[in-house]
This record gives sequence, C-alpha cells and structure tokens, in this order.
Amino acid sequence: MSNTPRSGSTRLPGGTPPGGSAGPGTGQQPYDSARLVKQVRNRWRRAKTSPQPSLDALAAYDERSERLRLVDALPNRQVSDADRKYMLRLIKITLLLCVVFQRFALPLGGFPISVPLVAMYVFLVLARLRGGVRYNRVRSELFIASAGLVMLATFFAGLTPGSSVSVNSVLLLLIIYIPWVFCISSQFRDLFVPVARFYTQIMLVASVVGIFQLASQYAGVWVYQDFILNVVPENFLLQNYNVSYQLAWNDPTTKANAFVFLEPSFLCQFLAVALVVALLIRAPAWQPALLGMGMAATLSGTGIILLVLCVALMVVVAPNRIRPAYVLAGVVGLAIVFATPAADILLDRRNETSQEGSSGYIRFVQPYTEVADGLREEATRLFVGAGPGSADRLLTSFRSGGDAVVYTIAPKLAFEYGLIAMVVFVAFLVVAVYRGPPIPVLPTGILFMIFFLSGSLLQPHTLALAWLLTSLWGPPVTVGVSDALAAMVRRNKDAGAQA
Repeated sequence: MSNTPRSGSTRLPGGTPPGGSAGPGTGQQPYDSARLVKQVRNRWRRAKTSPQPSLDALAAYDERSERLRLVDALPNRQVSDADRKYMLRLIKITLLLCVVFQRFALPLGGFPISVPLVAMYVFLVLARLRGGVRYNRVRSELFIASAGLVMLATFFAGLTPGSSVSVNSVLLLLIIYIPWVFCISSQFRDLFVPVARFYTQIMLVASVVGIFQLASQYAGVWVYQDFILNVVPENFLLQNYNVSYQLAWNDPTTKANAFVFLEPSFLCQFLAVALVVALLIRAPAWQPALLGMGMAATLSGTGIILLVLCVALMVVVAPNRIRPAYVLAGVVGLAIVFATPAADILLDRRNETSQEGSSGYIRFVQPYTEVADGLREEATRLFVGAGPGSADRLLTSFRSGGDAVVYTIAPKLAFEYGLIAMVVFVAFLVVAVYRGPPIPVLPTGILFMIFFLSGSLLQPHTLALAWLLTSLWGPPVTVGVSDALAAMVRRNKDAGAQA
C-alpha cells in the first residue's frame, strides 16, 4: 500500500483545498469550517498488485496522527448543491425528531417503538439513497464481535436453571446500536457546523419554555399541566419516566421539562450539551447564558456535572474557545440564578453522592455496588452474566422494591452479559464516539453523559443524540482488524517462501 495521496494538496473533509474555493458540484458554504475541522488526507490508494494493506500501513493507524482516518478504497463521488442541501435538511429533521419527539412511541403490540429509534433508521435509508452515509469497517468488526459475545452470553445464561431471558431486551440492544457502524460520507463532514448550530437553536427554545415553566409556578400565575399527556393517547407515549417531577410531596412546584422531555434531568443534560456546543462553535454570548438559566430551571444536577467537566476540559485542550464575553455572560447568568429560589435547591444537592437514597447516590454509587454484589453471588455471571433483562429482576433494589437505581451502560452490560462482552461493547462505543466529530471536548462530554448520567444502554433518545452529534461524523474507515490479520498471514507466507 502506498501512502501517497492522489492529489498533491491536502484537502478538507468536504473535498475543498485549504484557502481555496469550493469546486464544481461541491457548493459554496456561508461559514468558515476550517477553524473547526481538522485538515486530513481523505484519499489513499493501494497498489494494483497488493489489494490488501501492508503491515507498515496498518502500523500507521494511530489515533493522534489521523493518517488513515479517511481511508477510502473507492474515489469519492461528486456531490451537487442539491445533495448537500438534501443531507443537511435530512440531518436537521432527524435531530429535531430525536429531541422533540422523545416522549412519543409507535405502539407495536405490547412493545412500543420509540420515535427517535425509527427516525435513526429512516435517516439511514434516505441518506444511503444519496450516498450520504457509508459503513465504517473498524466499527462493524467491533460491533459484530460484541454482538456475537452478547448472543453467546445470552445462550449460556438461558441454560442456567431458573433463569429467565428477555428476548426483547437483547434484540433492542442490537437494533439500537446497528446505526453506529455507519458514518457520514467524507464529502458532507463539514456540515457538522450548521447541524451543531441548529441543535443549539432547538435547545434555546427548550430553555425558554423551561424557564417559563418554573418562573410562572413560583410567580403563582400557572399551575403545571402536562399538555401532551392531556392530548396524546397514552399508548403513543413512553411510560415509566418521571415526566412531572414535584420538588416534594408537600410542594406542588414541578421541575421544568419543556413539556417534550421525558424527565427534567434529560432536559438539563441536553441543555448542557448545547451549551458546550455553543462555546465550541463560538455562538453569541447570550446563547450560553440563556442555556445555563434553562439548566437551572430544571433543578437537576446531572447537566451541571456534565458542564463542569466539559468546561474544565476546554480550559486544558481548547482554551481559545473561551472568549471573555462567555465569562461575563456566565457571571451574569449565575447572578440571576442565585437571585432566585432555584439556587438554594441546587446547592442542597451538593452532597447527594454520599446520601443513601438520594438521586446522586442511586446514579453514581449504588449501581456499581449492587452489580458487584450480584456478580459475586454466582461465579458464572462474571463470564456470561445473568441474562438480558435480569438487572430489573435480580438486583437488590428491585427485589426489595427499593430505590429505582439507574444501571448505566457498563454495570448493566457486566451484570447481564458478563465482563468479556462488556469490555468489547464498551470498546465499540468508545471508538465510535471518539472517532467522530472533528471538534474537541464534545466526544468526552457525550461519553460521560451516556456512561454515567443518563443510564442509556437501551434509551434511544439519548443514544440517538450521541450518534447524531459524535459518531455519525466519523470518517468511513475501510481498513479493519481483518485486514491486519490478512496482511500478517500474507507476510508470514512470503517469509516462508523466501526461506
């Protein structure tokens, strides 16, 4: 394999030479994406006599060098302005559906199908018709390996006397993550900026609605009502979520959820992601300030934790994103929040992780202690788990009717499918997210959200957002583990022949 690019100049992911204008059929963009998008090579060729990559080329597959991130065995097809507008519009509609319609479901017998999950698959079909998405070989191989281990663990767990395997659970697990093996075609990667801007705009509207919800209750001019529940039949809505969350049994004040979010904590996390995106794309200072006040209106702490982590990372790896206007806007926003009753409620939640039964404790501590105890009960669970859906039946909190513990991705995978399947599946998710958008900090923030905050192993709305903002924007790498093994076998044969 030769590492010589077909053209003599380095190109941006959209196929535009740095400092040059867009060529015929690529479309002229009204924004400058070069400041956010890394300049990487996007075309590599193999010698005709060597259809498989050499070991030297595979050794160059390094996370920092980015040298083979855009390996493409076939030349990129030319795209027109209509193609670019189509893809941008399609991504925006899918993103809007995944955020605004997360409470809605399509009833399929007794098993409701989340609208965001349907939207992901419709997007893939429509985008594929225009060549907008391509599969990623590395992710495909990791997903196939993890899916095989999950199915194998499910089979052996079903052989255990007294076990009860949830087929729906394992099928839903595989269906949710199949889209993660696909990436947007390299010609459309620079559309990330307008998509990120559109997501920020969606959450600005949600923030205004959330602020109105809480402020009007404290002002005594409105009593919380779930208008969606009053209009939409229950079988078209997802159940078992705390949509209307009162502060206390004797306090009718309800946390803001902007009506369309399944829980106030989800609104807080989505707003935190939008705030981080706003900082990264250098949005006007009033937008992060408004998003921050919307977070305070949810009276939830998970988004605040996510925001603190991302801002700390930004200070270290991307300090140029923090403008003085953002600091001033943050100070003004905090001053406004501390002038409201919401400040005392948020401050009272600082030590929740050490208080048993609190939201922080059942989210950050109890899942790991209970899973560790459950794995120790039977040695076989370390390797094959207790079976899909078993966390809800076997762990202490559910058996005793106690706290609704949030079993996040890693502990739930470990308990239901064993440690081996958990490690491979987590590796698949980490690779998919980190080899995603050409922008810093955001992948780490998204990973932290889905791994620790939202309990989202089988929650399509949070996983759809994570995919649309990170994993989808990865390069369609066509060199995988199988290529490495084939190259190794071929080298050994050549060495044997020469000997």
